[in-house]
Amino acid sequence: MEEQDAGARRRGTRRGESPVKNKLVAAVAAAVLGWLAWDSFYIINETERGVLTHFGRIAPPERPPGFHLKWPRPISTIYKVDYRVQTMGNLPHELITEDQKSVRVDGYLMWQVIDPILYVEAIRTDESALAKLHDLYLSAFGVVISNRSQEAFISLGLEHEDVDEASEEILARIAPIARDNYGIEVLRAGIVEYTLPAENRPSIIQRMISERARIATKYRSEGEEAAIRIEALAIEEHDRIMADAHAEATVILGEAEAEAMALLGQAYSDDPDFYTFIRALDSYDLIIDRNTTLMLPADNELFRYLDSNEIPEPE
Repeated sequence: MEEQDAGARRRGTRRGESPVKNKLVAAVAAAVLGWLAWDSFYIINETERGVLTHFGRIAPPERPPGFHLKWPRPISTIYKVDYRVQTMGNLPHELITEDQKSVRVDGYLMWQVIDPILYVEAIRTDESALAKLHDLYLSAFGVVISNRSQEAFISLGLEHEDVDEASEEILARIAPIARDNYGIEVLRAGIVEYTLPAENRPSIIQRMISERARIATKYRSEGEEAAIRIEALAIEEHDRIMADAHAEATVILGEAEAEAMALLGQAYSDDPDFYTFIRALDSYDLIIDRNTTLMLPADNELFRYLDSNEIPEPE
């Protein structure tokens, strides 16, 4: 009798658990269906392009921005590729220059995905892209820096290679490989900082000071030479102008004297007596002043016009 009661209780328990299991199965099925429904569409933003794969194989073409449908995973997977220009910086690296000097160089890259399908096929993720670009940059960087001397960047002398030239060479080495192999267009590559290891800085700084002093002396010498040349030209120009002015003044003075003599001659011919009288007065003015005393005979020529009867009337 007890065994029958125990069997009845076990059967009752199993019948009571059946609704709970059904609810659990229904909840799991709903979650799976919801996940499948949610994974059956995707949205591409304006700054992105999409690349769809079916069982790992890329299904061209690239998907433009907007709403799209796909098979749920693992059948289909969508890769969203950022289409904006991106920057990779903080690339410090210590290298050996052509003259066997140790330098520390830091640079940057600006890049953009131009072929999303090739990009996903070769790289898949931005992390892998950064790693590839980092390796490319360091490789090109090492070749360019190792083929130049330390002075080409530190610029100890008057003539030195431009850092921009090195940046362009780095870009020329990286860009074709990134474009053809990864679908990435490297827009710019450059050098941000070019420094010396701490143990080499004092000697280089002293060399720079000495070189700058030499350059300053050279500039001063060239300036003094230019100043002497300019001063000589100025003196020459001054002498030329003064000579021209003196010649012109002589001509003007000669013309004035000729005109004055012509006027005097005309005055004399018009009234010789009056002219003689005026000239005599001019003579008086030159030889007689308040302190002058003359002891002359009465018939001297100077007394001729002191007599009012001898003063001629102008015609």
